[in-house]
Amino acid sequence: MKMFRRAIFISLFLPFTAFGQDVGTCLEMVITQSEMNRCEGVNYEKADAELNRVYKRIQKVYKDDGEFLSKLKISQRTWIKLRDADLEMHFPKDNKQAQYGSVYPMCHSGVSTALTLQRVEYLKQWLEGVEEGDVCSGSIKRPDEINEAINKI
Repeated sequence: MKMFRRAIFISLFLPFTAFGQDVGTCLEMVITQSEMNRCEGVNYEKADAELNRVYKRIQKVYKDDGEFLSKLKISQRTWIKLRDADLEMHFPKDNKQAQYGSVYPMCHSGVSTALTLQRVEYLKQWLEGVEEGDVCSGSIKRPDEINEAINKI
C-alpha cells in the first residue's frame, strides 16, 4: 500500500516539479527508469521547441528573401532526414527495446536532444548576423539588418 501511495504521489507531483526543470535536475529527483525516460523525453521536447522557435524567427527575419527561404526549407527537411539516419546509425538494431533495454528511450531522447541543439546553434547565426566585411557570410544578414527586420515583426 505504501508503494502504491508513492507511485500516485510521483505520477501526480513530478510532472509539475521535476519534469518542468532541466533534465539534470529532473534526473536527480527521479528513481525509476520510466521516470528517467520521461525526463529525457521532456528535455528533447524543449530542444525541439527551441529549434522550431529559431526556424520560425528566421522565416520572419528573412521573409523578403524567397530564394533563401526555399533553400532553408530544403536544408531543414534534409537535416531531419540526416538526424533520423544518425539515430538509426547510433541504435542500428531492429528490435531496439530488446537490444538496448529499458534505457533505450532515455538514450534515444538524449542523442536526439544533442543533435537538435547542434542544429539550433547552427541556425542561430542567421539571427545573430555577421559583421560587414565577412565576405563568406553568404545569406547571413548584418546585425543591424536583423534588428531592423525584428523591429518590423
